[in-house]
Amino acid sequence: MAVYTKLNEIDVLSIIKDYPIGDLIQFKGIEEGIENTNYFIESKQGKFVLTIFENRVNTKEIPFFINLMNFLNKNNFISPKPLENKKGEILNKFKTKKYIIVNFLEGKSKINIKPYDCYLIGNLISDLQYKSQNYNLNRKNSLSLEDCNKIFKACKNSIPEREVNNLSNGLYDLIESSLNDCLEKWPTHLPKGIIHGDLFPDNVFFLNNRISGVIDFYFSCVDIKLYEIAIVINAWCFDKNNTLNIERVKNLIKGFTLNNELTKDELQNLHILSKGASLRFLITRLFDWYHTPQDSYVKKKNPQEYIDKLLYFNSNTLNFLYE
Repeated sequence: MAVYTKLNEIDVLSIIKDYPIGDLIQFKGIEEGIENTNYFIESKQGKFVLTIFENRVNTKEIPFFINLMNFLNKNNFISPKPLENKKGEILNKFKTKKYIIVNFLEGKSKINIKPYDCYLIGNLISDLQYKSQNYNLNRKNSLSLEDCNKIFKACKNSIPEREVNNLSNGLYDLIESSLNDCLEKWPTHLPKGIIHGDLFPDNVFFLNNRISGVIDFYFSCVDIKLYEIAIVINAWCFDKNNTLNIERVKNLIKGFTLNNELTKDELQNLHILSKGASLRFLITRLFDWYHTPQDSYVKKKNPQEYIDKLLYFNSNTLNFLYE
């Protein structure tokens, strides 16, 4: 989530007048995230989130996200529910941009992550994969390794090497060699299904030490199901010094396998998937670090965290999961 399109009170009133949510009490921009513009809205009927889809989102793919959230809601998964306006429409337009309004999910993101939180996330992934197994729409991962390679080339064409060397000397060479390794070893034979694709701590809410909601489904797609766990290892299982916390990883796997089995083949491929996930976030953060508009309200995320994580996966395995 982020704020690229700036709205004033008149703009917000013109948008919500078509929805049965009552009079406006307050609104404010939500700074977290990088992809779309988001506003928190409180009205006399409750709390909501307005999402305006920005240029990086393919508008043809928005129905996939909307229908997935509706499908999950009907199957009792704790995701936002898109609202219909008075004409029964979910996707609408403000000036030149499409937007939706969803209900607000209570709870807060975890700041100090404990191993048991990772256990709950593992079980959440299992629940998501089970409840989405009959969802019949398809969307390719727009941040696959091949797509990340294109973004990496855009970085090389637009960001001088001397500048990225200020982050880490030889960074372009590190990324290129790591990408080639992942592309060569990527386990395309593993089972595929719906993944959230962005299960970072700021997209998962907790209430009374239980998960109360999952938001931001705008990276969801059909991909290797185990890749979801690889993303979460990157996002949840490293300590503040970017060293892998093995207890968190084991709890993540324990929570997932409560209702699933993982083969040794899957566990052996989790390392390369985790390395690929670290590359994805390094490359996209590197691009955004130099290309995010200065006048946007979005908080740019330093790529250094994922340089460290990539170096970790280049030097370490996840053999402790199956030896």
